[in-house]
Amino acid sequence: MMFVASLMLICCSTQQNKIGIFEGSSDVGNPQLKGSMSYNPSSEVYTLTGGGTNMWADNDEFFMAWKEIDGDFSISAKVAFEGNGVNAHRKIGVIVRESLVGNSKYADIALHGDGLTSLQYRDVMGGETKEVIAVNQAPDHLTLERIGNKITMKVATGEFSDIPAGEIEFDLPATCYVGIFICSHEADVLEKAYFTDVRLVK
Repeated sequence: MMFVASLMLICCSTQQNKIGIFEGSSDVGNPQLKGSMSYNPSSEVYTLTGGGTNMWADNDEFFMAWKEIDGDFSISAKVAFEGNGVNAHRKIGVIVRESLVGNSKYADIALHGDGLTSLQYRDVMGGETKEVIAVNQAPDHLTLERIGNKITMKVATGEFSDIPAGEIEFDLPATCYVGIFICSHEADVLEKAYFTDVRLVK
């Protein structure tokens, strides 16, 4: 009986956390400062606030909004930081993760505060992060696609692009967490960013 009650509580909590197209939002890893998300249904703007030391090496700390997706997908968003920020390596973007633990396998398109944009990925749980750097500097339209084991980055300024800017292949489970994210790159700093025209297609 206790198990059933706990299960009902989890289900209710998941429903209450649903916002926009996403099922939930949460910190990944254990950032010192906790993140948050708000959504304006009129303008369809998602506002993410988050901290975290980094998304790199063998462990990540950041905040994300997510939806569990099975199989192939495409997620796109127009992204913008608020203000000049504290660290040039603060990051926002679109992401797919095997799980919400800090050292899980993942791939993302990370737009850094200084304009550097890359397809970052960890292809082994607890392994080192690798990257494919895009030629484009400071694009504001990002698209991450998964077809089988292939992950593709598409980036552009002013509009969405259908031209690949980088591709990788590695094994991810059929069902993953797909969403948008922010990382301040400073343990004691919260940064804010805006995500518009967010599209998640299975």
